Amino acid sequence: MSSSDLRLADPTDAAAIADLCGELGYIVTAAEVTERLQRLATSPNDRCWVAESDGVVVGWLQAHAAEILESGFRLEIAGLVVSKKARRSGVGRMLVVEAERWATTLDASAVVVRSNVAREESHRFYPALGYVRTKTQHVYVKRLRPSPAEPAESLQSSSTP
Repeated sequence: MSSSDLRLADPTDAAAIADLCGELGYIVTAAEVTERLQRLATSPNDRCWVAESDGVVVGWLQAHAAEILESGFRLEIAGLVVSKKARRSGVGRMLVVEAERWATTLDASAVVVRSNVAREESHRFYPALGYVRTKTQHVYVKRLRPSPAEPAESLQSSSTP
């Protein structure tokens, strides 16, 4: 796969992105992804790339740049999904490298990524790219309105004290 297979996501990618989210248990509709991509497209601090193979979207990565008081200006990989069929083919690496390239152009001090403890593949993937685990944390959510994109296990655990 070459870098020409990487591009910024657009609303025509919504159905493919929604399907890929479903592979990790995040249920989201193409209409919701379309709305979110449209909002991201107007933000100077956000990017979403897709990777294609033979014209089919096989992965995506969303990145967000932010100034954090305690750690400075950095880029965070907010989401990365590669289809089961395309894993271990370099797609994930290519997407991460693109995010790192953008971080460099922004003069970010670091790239940060969070990974669910249950995603064992990612715990091998990121260190292989030079990322170092710096902490383990709990994530707390207070719902202000329902979110269909949460995996079922997150909804169950967030309703339990």
